[in-house]
Amino acid sequence: MKKTLLYGLFSIIAVAILASCSKDIGNYDYHEINQITFTDFQSATGYQAKSGEILTIDPKLDMTKDASPDPGNYSYEWSLRLGSSSAPPARDSIISVDKALNIKIGLVAGTYSLQYRVTDKKTGVEFQKRATLTVTTDIYEGYLVLNEVNGQSRLDMLSYKATSNSFEQYTDVLKKVGSTLPMQGQPYQVLCMQYTNANIAAQNYGIFVLTSAGTSRINQETFAYDQKSSIRYMFVGETPLNFAPQRIIGELSLGIYPLLYLFDNNNIYNYSTLASFYAFKYSPLNSYSASGTPFKLSPHIVTNGTAAVMYNLDKRNFVTAASYNSVALADAAPTLNYPVGYDLIYMGKDYNNKAFAVMKDPATAKYWVMRFNIGSAQTSLQQVLIPDFENAKNFVLNPDWGYLFYSIGGKVYEYDLALQQSKLMVDKGSEIITYLDFQRFFKRLAKTNLNYPTWASLLTVASYDPAGTPGSNGTMELYTVPPVNGQLIKTSSWTGFGKIVSVSYRER
Repeated sequence: MKKTLLYGLFSIIAVAILASCSKDIGNYDYHEINQITFTDFQSATGYQAKSGEILTIDPKLDMTKDASPDPGNYSYEWSLRLGSSSAPPARDSIISVDKALNIKIGLVAGTYSLQYRVTDKKTGVEFQKRATLTVTTDIYEGYLVLNEVNGQSRLDMLSYKATSNSFEQYTDVLKKVGSTLPMQGQPYQVLCMQYTNANIAAQNYGIFVLTSAGTSRINQETFAYDQKSSIRYMFVGETPLNFAPQRIIGELSLGIYPLLYLFDNNNIYNYSTLASFYAFKYSPLNSYSASGTPFKLSPHIVTNGTAAVMYNLDKRNFVTAASYNSVALADAAPTLNYPVGYDLIYMGKDYNNKAFAVMKDPATAKYWVMRFNIGSAQTSLQQVLIPDFENAKNFVLNPDWGYLFYSIGGKVYEYDLALQQSKLMVDKGSEIITYLDFQRFFKRLAKTNLNYPTWASLLTVASYDPAGTPGSNGTMELYTVPPVNGQLIKTSSWTGFGKIVSVSYRER
């Protein structure tokens, strides 16, 4: 009986609802509201401003129902959000409530999401636009150049200016920005690359400066220094106070996880974020077991982010690290067909992970070049049959055509490994070449700077005039490498350096 009453009640309610709906004939009075459109607001390209300078943006506002708008009828709001995304939080940090933006930029260098919001006070309807705001500094990005001047180290910079697509040269850039990084001693190397992930540390980009006085990182935006920036603070285990590594090798495992090898006095230490171990272990990797006796290792190391190839100086043979988190090394497997008993002169790779090794047979004094893919068998081993090769220095492999470049005195040669022929490409006369390389751009395929793919293919040539004034007698040049053994084409040149020993590009 109760169920019958309930069903009946529900039926009556349903009929009443349907009846009320049937009486609604849609007699509404619609009014078109005032619409606001924005012009002269760069949503697609965004804005760029230098920290400390004035940014002015004055968009034009067009109202569909207000031909002569009274500014008092509208409210304005400019706001910023860290990062270029328009994702929540919904409200940003308000920086201005004026119709036009005119503020002094006091932000740290980086990328921000800029929003312009206009509200019609009569209707309460809001209209908004977003654009990316990139805040830069004088040292935002560019080539960092490590020099030797009278036995001491100096860091210079070629700072890239996106607005003019050009470089501005800063001699002693650390002095320019007031950095207190000690620069005593002989320069070894400068390396710029991400060394950890942003969720681990806000300062996740490493600018490593190696000298005979020690190794340190400097602030990724200001180049500032404090004692905790010493490489010793990146170690688990007590390192000596005079710890001064001579070389650092960096790669990205799987393209995103930083991997570092640090070389000090024939020992190697590894650091891998893919292994979730955000520190070096003060226990040399160069042994055949985790607790074994270290053997002497060559400073020439190549890695693809997973496997690595190194050279045992005691046994004169190649050794390998199977993984980014290896705790010991192993002799190269016989199936790899790597030679033994040679003196390793140099080993390097290009950004395609094509590797090479220049070796000397101590029994015959003959030179050999081996090519291989890291972690795989050698692809070629050939004797070098060109004169004066025993004086060759500064070897580097071209990533596009596979040519081997090297220098002798003030001359740069291109060695075609297929033809086994060498060709003079650059003659600096009485100057001495101190550095050759193709710069490593880790973001080569990203779109943060569309020049990166081109710049990665340019040969960097550094030289100095022994008769010139120390500190200003050095030159750095960039060359395009044509195919089919074409003559190098100089694209850029800068003077006023010291004796250049290392160059690395600070990317964005």
